[in-house]
Amino acid sequence: MKKTLVLVVDRDDDFGVKGGVESPVIGVENCSVAVTALGIADPEDSDVNALYAAINIYRDLLNDPNSNVEVALICGNQKVGYRSDAAIIDELEEVLGIVRPDRIILVGDGAEDEYVYPIISSRARIDSVRKVYVKQAPGIEGTLYILSRILSDPGKRRRFLSPIAAIVTAISLIYLLPDLIRMFNGEAGVSVTTPVVGLLIGVMLLAYSYNISVRLQHWQKVLVQRFKSGSISVTFTLISLIIIVAGLIYGYFTFDQAYIYRMTQAAALYIHSVVWFFIIGLIVYIIGDTIDTYIRSNLIKVSNFTSCITLSAIGLIAMGGMDLVLNYLDVGNNMPSVYVIEIAAGLAMAIVGAWLLRYTKQTFLEDRKAEEDAIL
Repeated sequence: MKKTLVLVVDRDDDFGVKGGVESPVIGVENCSVAVTALGIADPEDSDVNALYAAINIYRDLLNDPNSNVEVALICGNQKVGYRSDAAIIDELEEVLGIVRPDRIILVGDGAEDEYVYPIISSRARIDSVRKVYVKQAPGIEGTLYILSRILSDPGKRRRFLSPIAAIVTAISLIYLLPDLIRMFNGEAGVSVTTPVVGLLIGVMLLAYSYNISVRLQHWQKVLVQRFKSGSISVTFTLISLIIIVAGLIYGYFTFDQAYIYRMTQAAALYIHSVVWFFIIGLIVYIIGDTIDTYIRSNLIKVSNFTSCITLSAIGLIAMGGMDLVLNYLDVGNNMPSVYVIEIAAGLAMAIVGAWLLRYTKQTFLEDRKAEEDAIL
């Protein structure tokens, strides 16, 4: 008798994040507990209906005396992408090893879960796919309600709203920069009201989609706690800010004292002057965080070292690019070989940083696996 598995895929792990459900979940009893947990945490989440639909299909198939059926739930990761797909693959292999189905009926709540269907079909036979739609009241009021509920979810808000905000910001900048250049060159009759309004709207949408206000409040609380506890990272943060502010002032005096006659030359010279101040300021902040972490927990963040290398690489590439721009604008006086050396050194440092980060992650995973094998 062939065995059928009714499988629900939750790619963004709403069951785990909102309902505290540990996946994979196998069996109708366990799935009923899981759907109740998510239903209590967020009654309006469409994943609730998907799992209810899977249980309904399971019961319909169970009415056939010749049927052999099981229901299961697998989840991905809140950060949708390769991490969630890797988690789904691991949980799928675990479920297939336990249930050993001959065919699968997939149940999902939208187009997002369909991205992983080819991955599942490469490991097991899929006989049917069921997409669950939640019935909603028709009309504009119902549509606005659905949109408001989507925008209240940080993950969906970032996924759907941030691309629109980025497009609005980019278009506004494209229209704003030429007007600003003409305005600084003293041309009359230049109006920048419309692109400025568009730029403000785009920036506000970006801040809303990425929840910047909440992040700023979190950083403020962290800084206050560290200041009260006498953390050394506060001192390094202040030093970092002083370096960055000094760079901004230095950049102003640099292009103010230079003989320039175009706005593009002033902007390029200013950026060229402040690049390394920003890079050094960020590196000082990372060093402070590394020292503070070591003092508090006796641990060293290897990723901080790779971040310093990556920042240095960005600085070299940026300096090489800006030297090239300044030379093109008749402001720089470096030889072409200098640009090539700076950019090549930056690329080499970036490759070294990426290799070190990958090597340390791989070593950490191997050590962790060895510890788990030793425990087992």
